[in-house]
Amino acid sequence: MVREHSRAEEEKELDRRIDLVNVVFGAALGGYIGVVMTRKDLTLDHSVVLTLVLVITVCLLVAIRNILHLWRGTKSGTWKLPLLVVVTGLLFFAYVRGDAYLDLAVLIPIFIGWVFAFVVVVSAHMLVGGMDGDNGR
Repeated sequence: MVREHSRAEEEKELDRRIDLVNVVFGAALGGYIGVVMTRKDLTLDHSVVLTLVLVITVCLLVAIRNILHLWRGTKSGTWKLPLLVVVTGLLFFAYVRGDAYLDLAVLIPIFIGWVFAFVVVVSAHMLVGGMDGDNGR
């Protein structure tokens, strides 16, 4: 079993690593949003879709963070709500991918880069954390 002190430290370190990846790729997402918002024909419908994209992206990031904490044992709780958020978010993005105005295909390189960076950073945490002897595994 993980000691409370090491569990709290692992939780903080994992959060720092996730935040690092999210901040870097948030800048790329911000650039994309800036381009979308400068279009002259920004309709109310497209503004609502853009708002939903941002809200759902934040919800997905929080859900992924919670899933990782549950998996690592740094927090307790249920998997049901975070998994529901991830599935619902992915369904939403599958639905709006045909929106020509937002051109979500442009986000594919940003998403791929985020996934690779996220996997590398979190994997490094888990590999190093698994070898330091303090996490009780």
